[in-house]
Order: sequence, then structure tokens, then C-alpha cells
Amino acid sequence: MNIQFIKYFVVLAETQNFTKAAEKMYVVQSTFSAGIKKLEEHLDCQLFYRDKRNVRLTSEGFTLLPKAKKLLSLWGAIESEFLHSEDRVLRIGVISPLIPDAYVPQLKSFQDIFGQFKVHITEDKKAQLYEKLSKGDIDCIFIEDEKVDEKLYDKRLVYEEVLDIAVPVSHPLAIKDKLELKALDKMPFIERCNCALFNEVQEAFTAKEIDVTPVFTAHSNDTVSALVNSGVGISLMSKPNKAIDGVKFISISDASFKRKIIFVWRRDNDSVALSNFLSV
Repeated sequence: MNIQFIKYFVVLAETQNFTKAAEKMYVVQSTFSAGIKKLEEHLDCQLFYRDKRNVRLTSEGFTLLPKAKKLLSLWGAIESEFLHSEDRVLRIGVISPLIPDAYVPQLKSFQDIFGQFKVHITEDKKAQLYEKLSKGDIDCIFIEDEKVDEKLYDKRLVYEEVLDIAVPVSHPLAIKDKLELKALDKMPFIERCNCALFNEVQEAFTAKEIDVTPVFTAHSNDTVSALVNSGVGISLMSKPNKAIDGVKFISISDASFKRKIIFVWRRDNDSVALSNFLSV
């Protein structure tokens, strides 16, 4: 049995979509589907129900899933024991600033399956991250979407950061689910000066003749959300996966502030840590 087919099975169980699962495993869909079929033939059972829209586990699939995850964890331990110490470390570069939701969930999934591998995270500017990546000092980087030299690098879209209007739950605007950007006019505003979309936001304010009243300038999302929660002002920030107590996020109906985040790695990097990370 090929351990890769077990990885295919776990990823498909989580995504419930052949196309997305194949992309996460970085293989063409025909190769991925063939792997699932071979696993089912080897175990002599059907692991998934399939139709045009959905993929879902059969009872045999549900029985196999926790065992498959345990097997992958054990395989990670075996690799960890016999690999050199430097091969048991995944070295990741993250552009600063970047919302943790863009990369932490993938790291969590990696640790759940390959807990024997350590993860080192480096936060830096894009130019410095690329320099470390080219020298082999880090295995992969999370940066804003852009074209890469396809002869040297590969990439994968992992996240889309979108700015919403953040207000205290006690604010009169908190009853709204959508607002025009003009709603910020004359409002006490908390600026996120370290925001990658700061200039784009300022240009939109100018174009729409919106005159906000800056009351605080902050660098981190934690500080901004704490200030919003305290009621001193409102802001524009990305809605995190985990709810923030006391803060309501309202989508913007007439403007869009977003950036795509990609994951980039060198094509010639054959480290086991990176290979396992790409499979998550």
C-alpha cells in the first residue's frame, strides 16, 4: 500500500471535493482519483459516496478516517526518528504584516498530522524572504499574490484577506449587515498604519470625499480590535476566523479592499518537511 494514498484519503475527507483535494496534494485530478480508487480496491470497500456535486464518506470511510490520521502521525514519527535533525524542521517565512488566519490553520493541520516536525517561523519583508528562500535558508514563504519565476518557484493560493468595517457591538451601525463606505464620514476612526491596504483605503476616502476623524493610530490587529471594543472609534480590518468579543464586522457594499495571499516554494526543494506540508 502506498502511504500517499492514505494522505489522499484524509485530504479528500476534509475537503469533500476532488478538485480541491488534488490541488492541495499538488497532483492532477486523474492521478488523485486513481490513488483513491487503488486504496478502495486494496481495502476492498467503498470509502466515498460520489455524485456530480458532493463527495462524502461512507460508513467504512468514517471508520478508516481516525485510523488513517493515526497512521500518518505514526509515519511522521518514523520519518522523524530516521531523518537527520535538520530534515525534521519546516522553516516558514511570513510577510509582515499578515493576518494569522492566512497561515495558522494550515500549520495547525500540519502539526496535527506530523507533530514530530518542528516549525520555525520568520517574519520579514518580501525581498528579505525571497533572499532567504533562494538561499535555502527557509522552505517556503507566505506573501501577497504575484507572478513568480515558474522555472524556480511554484505557488498556491491560500487565503484572501478582505477588509470590513469594524464597530463596537453597542454602536448604532452594528445593526447593519452591509454599509456604504460613506458611513465612515466624520466618524472617529482608528487607523491601521501597518495595513498592507492602507494606501488603497486612503485613496478611496479621497475619491469618495470621506473625511474620517482619526483618533488613534495602531500597528497590530489586536490593538485595533481592543480599541474598537472599548468604543473609542471604528476601523477597517479583516474579519478573523475566531469572533472578537464586543466587535461587529460589517461588509462594505460599494468598495472592495482585498489582497490574495500565496504560498511559494522552490521547485528543487525535496525536503520531507516541505513535502509533508504540501500534502496538508
